Amino acid sequence: MSRSKHLFGRAAFLSIAFFLNLHTASLATSEPYRLVAKDKIALRVVEWRSGEGEFKDWNVLSGTFLVGEDGGVQIPLVGEVEAAGRTTQQVATRIADLLKERVGLTTPQSVSVEIAEYGPIYVVGAVEKPGEYPFSPGLTVMKAISLAGGFQRDRTGYNSRLDRDRIQAVGAFGTARLDRNALLLRKARLLAEKGGRDVFEIPDELVGIKGIAELHREEMNYMEFRRVELQSKIAAAQGIGLLYTHELTTLQGKIESQQRQVALAKKELAAVSSLADKGLALSSRRLALDRDESDEESKLLDLEFQITRARQMIEENKRDSEELVNSRGSEIQKELNEVITEIAKADLEGQIARSLISETDYEQQKLLSKLGEDVRELATFRIARPSRSGDAVRLEATPDSEIQPRDLIEVGVERAAVSGLD
Repeated sequence: MSRSKHLFGRAAFLSIAFFLNLHTASLATSEPYRLVAKDKIALRVVEWRSGEGEFKDWNVLSGTFLVGEDGGVQIPLVGEVEAAGRTTQQVATRIADLLKERVGLTTPQSVSVEIAEYGPIYVVGAVEKPGEYPFSPGLTVMKAISLAGGFQRDRTGYNSRLDRDRIQAVGAFGTARLDRNALLLRKARLLAEKGGRDVFEIPDELVGIKGIAELHREEMNYMEFRRVELQSKIAAAQGIGLLYTHELTTLQGKIESQQRQVALAKKELAAVSSLADKGLALSSRRLALDRDESDEESKLLDLEFQITRARQMIEENKRDSEELVNSRGSEIQKELNEVITEIAKADLEGQIARSLISETDYEQQKLLSKLGEDVRELATFRIARPSRSGDAVRLEATPDSEIQPRDLIEVGVERAAVSGLD
């Protein structure tokens, strides 16, 4: 048998052995992700100001921070915070507590921590492009090999296109499934918000899928944040409405008092005018009282204008409160329409990827049936994972094993004798 055929068979067998046991990877592990060294976190600290009806950022604390090799993160005003081994929620809670303690706040501020960039992974061994690659949630050994260009191929060109096409199709299929799962959860959350509910359940078709529980918690947290934000804005608007109502009551009292003043001024003017007509009072006295009456009526008109303005502000405040609810409803419906479109797109991309996988499998089987090889080469996988002590722990892995930031994936080849292929 020629060397080119042997190399062709090697690549083909590796591809078949690798992909026949493929399972779809999940977006995230069932457990919340815990930070490791070289991860970057995005920190945001905000303060709710009820008087202004909006959140204000603490820009001096907001930004991107690196988890050091010792597992700590240096935060302005707070100092070093232990991050390695903790979830983003735990780190956010710790920062809020330290900020309250060291800055002298009466209550903790709202602190959010998200993953800005994960630590890298490393792929070595029988791959096309060994080296360092970025990590993303749901990354598996199979996807890491795809990032590294796939299995090391023969240089004669045999089977290269099929290998490449299948890896790309598998990656596209997995991505479409992950996107679809996340979109279905988002759709369920939006439908709950549209219906005025505070919670929502995982859709039946997603129950039991690995990682869905964590995604559900994230959507629930976001749903609660949006609910609190809307209620805070409505409460602020209602507070302003109460101020206008109080002003209206005060003006009504002033108008009643001013109306009495006008009545008294008119009565006094009438009496003096009668005496002046009989020559018993000075004309200058009547003129002064006439001027006083005009002043009192002018003040009454000013108060009536102010009360009209207060009533107008109360109505505008009511409309603003209603607009808050109506605009949120419009936003939810718009997001829901977009999600439904994205779900259909993900379904189509998944169907296309599945068809490509089936086609490449068929073509590879046809090529393999012509070889009659008596030696089968199988891919092996190991993960070298850094421990807290600094030593690497080596783990046996499968194509769908999930990996973590800073993992080193070792791809090897083992030979096994077979009776032949027909």
